[in-house]
Amino acid sequence: MKNFILVLAIVCAGAYVVFLTAAKEAADGPNWASDVCKVGRSFCHDPQLLVYGAAGLATLWLIAVFASAIRN
Repeated sequence: MKNFILVLAIVCAGAYVVFLTAAKEAADGPNWASDVCKVGRSFCHDPQLLVYGAAGLATLWLIAVFASAIRN
């Protein structure tokens, strides 16, 4: 479960980079960025939501790691 949470945090951080880049590039016209922004409109307008999710998942992962270390 810990590894799955870590993978989700990494995916959220990667999605942040994609949506941040797409938000900057979408103004130039129809290209890959406009397609990405059509799929995730709220993330193109506010990509920081993905960072908050990644930070929360990373915190949850750290808590799980420390809890398992204490248990062992």
